[in-house]
Amino acid sequence: RSSEAGAGIAVIMILIVSLIGATGLTVYLVAADTRSTQYISTARAALFCAEAGLSAARPLVGNNQGSWDTFLDADPNNDPAWYPYTGDLDGDGVDDYIVTVRDNDDELPPTPNNPAQDLDFSVFVTSRCVRYPETPRTILELVQFIAAGHNYRNQSGQGASNSNNAN
Repeated sequence: RSSEAGAGIAVIMILIVSLIGATGLTVYLVAADTRSTQYISTARAALFCAEAGLSAARPLVGNNQGSWDTFLDADPNNDPAWYPYTGDLDGDGVDDYIVTVRDNDDELPPTPNNPAQDLDFSVFVTSRCVRYPETPRTILELVQFIAAGHNYRNQSGQGASNSNNAN
């Protein structure tokens, strides 16, 4: 019977080590899940931050279509004081996004592409969130300038009212 006395202690020790290992694994998995959730939340906030920058800069870029070539020429001395456009969403005095403009490929072959000049009244507006450096997000949008015109009710041709020249 003295040879069986150590077997019970060995079984108890194995159970204790197994429970400690299972507890450690559970703590590790919960911490990893928390980190994953935090990363997803931060990535989503960074995307919203970049979208806010794009939304804020869109009217400013559109209203300054005549200055697009000065943004594109790579000379910061020509740029207006507000360019690149930045914004602070949370009021802490630190910029949360930076919005810049770059040219699309608007030259037709065989003319080489000139990124410093806009020919087709279309540019890419890029908004980059800098508030969350661990989950950077950048949004790119093609903005086109379309001059407003007049639509006369009974103009020659179909006209706005589809009158078919019935003046």
